[in-house]
Amino acid sequence: MRSVVIQGEISAGDLGGLITGAGADLQASAAYAFGSTRVAIFVGKKFFFRSNDYLGVLVVAASDGSTQRVDMSYAGGGSGLLGVQLGAGANIENSLFEGLAGLAQSRNLTFQDVTTAPP
Repeated sequence: MRSVVIQGEISAGDLGGLITGAGADLQASAAYAFGSTRVAIFVGKKFFFRSNDYLGVLVVAASDGSTQRVDMSYAGGGSGLLGVQLGAGANIENSLFEGLAGLAQSRNLTFQDVTTAPP
């Protein structure tokens, strides 16, 4: 999972565009608020020939208007050679991250990759 904290906010529409920008099909989205905190969720899928399978794609964003956290991840994709996804997951996470970084930079927003290593 890649996680980014942005000083400012990228719109839900632009965040949904990250999935299509990474070459995946957007399947579902939802947005809601808890008080002043807004949450947006986008779900998609992308077929990878190298794993001969679809990977699920997920972007989740939470914002209070001044700070936004965006988490990007993949799921599934293990029907290829020996049931592994052969780097396809890292590939799509990197595409999502690069798209988000580009959006933040184009709007002069400060951002930080806060991805932590899995346990």
